Amino acid sequence: MDNYREERRKKENKKLTGIMKKNLYLVFFVILVLCGVLIGRLVYLNNVNGDKYAKAVLSQQSYSTKTIASERGRILDRNGIVLARSEKVYNVVIDPKVIMSQDYYLKPTLEGITYIFGYDETEIENLIKDNKDSSYIVYEKDVDYALVSAFNKYKNSHKFVVGIWFEEQYERVYPYASLASHVIGFVNDGAGNYGLEQYYNDTLTGTDGLSYGYYDSELNMQKVEKQPIDGSTLVSTIDFNIQTVIQEKSAEFQNETGCNNIGIIVMDPNSGEILGMTSNREYDLNEPRDLKSAYPEEEISEMDDSQKLDAMFKMWKNFCITDSYEPGSTFKTITVAAALEEDKVYSGSDFECLGYKEVGGWKIGCNSKSGHGHINLAEALMKSCNCALMDIAEKLGSDAFYRYENLFGFGRKTGIDLTGETSGIIIDRKNLNVTELATSSFGTTFNVSMIQIASAYCSIINGGTYYKPHVVKEIRKGGIASDIETPDYATTQTVSKKTSDFIRNALYMTVEQGTATPAKVDGYIVGGKTGTAQKRPREEKRYVVSFAGFAPVNDPKVLVYIVIDEVHDESMAGSSGPATRMSSAIMKEILPYLGLYPEGDIEYNVDYSLIGEIPDDGEDYGDELNSDVLPEGIDGH
Repeated sequence: MDNYREERRKKENKKLTGIMKKNLYLVFFVILVLCGVLIGRLVYLNNVNGDKYAKAVLSQQSYSTKTIASERGRILDRNGIVLARSEKVYNVVIDPKVIMSQDYYLKPTLEGITYIFGYDETEIENLIKDNKDSSYIVYEKDVDYALVSAFNKYKNSHKFVVGIWFEEQYERVYPYASLASHVIGFVNDGAGNYGLEQYYNDTLTGTDGLSYGYYDSELNMQKVEKQPIDGSTLVSTIDFNIQTVIQEKSAEFQNETGCNNIGIIVMDPNSGEILGMTSNREYDLNEPRDLKSAYPEEEISEMDDSQKLDAMFKMWKNFCITDSYEPGSTFKTITVAAALEEDKVYSGSDFECLGYKEVGGWKIGCNSKSGHGHINLAEALMKSCNCALMDIAEKLGSDAFYRYENLFGFGRKTGIDLTGETSGIIIDRKNLNVTELATSSFGTTFNVSMIQIASAYCSIINGGTYYKPHVVKEIRKGGIASDIETPDYATTQTVSKKTSDFIRNALYMTVEQGTATPAKVDGYIVGGKTGTAQKRPREEKRYVVSFAGFAPVNDPKVLVYIVIDEVHDESMAGSSGPATRMSSAIMKEILPYLGLYPEGDIEYNVDYSLIGEIPDDGEDYGDELNSDVLPEGIDGH
């Protein structure tokens, strides 16, 4: 029985194995048929539609990409004269990877580039072979466009000249080299440094475009470009002619007399616009690292690299906004204006000057050692009397004095649209005791900047409106004149028209009969205030002298503010004369240019009802000397 079962099992297994073999053969046969069909289909597709699919793939592959440089916005003077612009330049770029991709590219490419540009063939060949995996080598910068054009023409007629292309860039150019260099600033590695170039860098900088190519469905190369967006154009408030005049006068003084620092600001009192601003010796914006404009060659030759760098920073610095100093007597105008506004003094106020005043245990002197005697409020400014100003500050009080310092913008930045502005240093209210109040009243023991004084004066003489000082008049977006943005320059009311009228008349008398007579300009009605401040340490007798002048007195159109730090001629030390005479020379040239013509012998009808009677005592106050000298030891308070 067991044998029967075993025999039957073997027969069934044999039968099953046969069926499986047949099924396996069938599956194998089906797979072969399917593979054959698939291969046939692929062959068919390749023969019929192969080009179509190849083109579709190639059409997705870019063959080149490069940046299209945007043009940096121009900087213009107020009348449209170009002060800064960008010029297109071309760099020769070599792509060794492309050139070495085929054996037959190298020779014709070498022949072409050496033929057009005159390069050394061996040098170029070694460069290519040594950098065969590189796709970008700038071989020469700033090549002439005529050569670029000639090479492109040559390349188009020679099929195997490849891997040479030209990178377009812009180079910053300053047509007038050193004109307003401290205002404009310069560009380094595509970014602005100092001045308008830095302050408005984002505005001036455009957006680069992009160029790339690809194969279309017919295997033709197509080029696509995203056009760049150029930077906006700045129309500055600077007047080319006024800027030229003040730079000439500044350079003339430095060449003939010399000083440590000098700054000149010409400003429109009715808008806050800076018409001209110069600081020390202007430098060549096209060669901003060339020290020759500011230092003698023998001095430069003795400098090490660190000293040269320090010298550059000093040369680039704009004294008119970055430095602070004690203003001296020019600040007396601010003190008087504040006291008038607070009704602490009036035109009939009078003062007694004995040549000194005892305050807080100190004997503080006046510029007149014998004293000015009995004087009124206008004479306090005319004769620059320290004693009268200390009396006025005492009446005004520390709280009001400090409040008006802030109202006129002292102790903080004006917000002028230039980089590097200092805030100056004023005495905090809690430390403004009787001695500090007295000395502050005539402009010592605290520091200001030139732009702060100029802006404050503009507000006082224009009727009381404080305009934020600025150097940009308008912004033309993308360089388009029809798309203009005018920045919002906020204003503040500082004094009343009545106070403004008093100050203008008193400062006219200061030029006519007071400490500023050298500032007179024949045929014009000029007002102004002198300043002399003794630097620390006081015993060294080093001075900062200044003058803030304006014209015409009855309707001011221009303010000129000059600061000279440490005149090198000892005979002029402590004298405001150099500043007042320079102001006169500047106004003589720029007033006619502004459409204000001399009227011959003129007599301004002073409103004596405002300032009171001014006796002509025959004394010459026309050159303020050491008016703000402090007693030894006063710095400790």
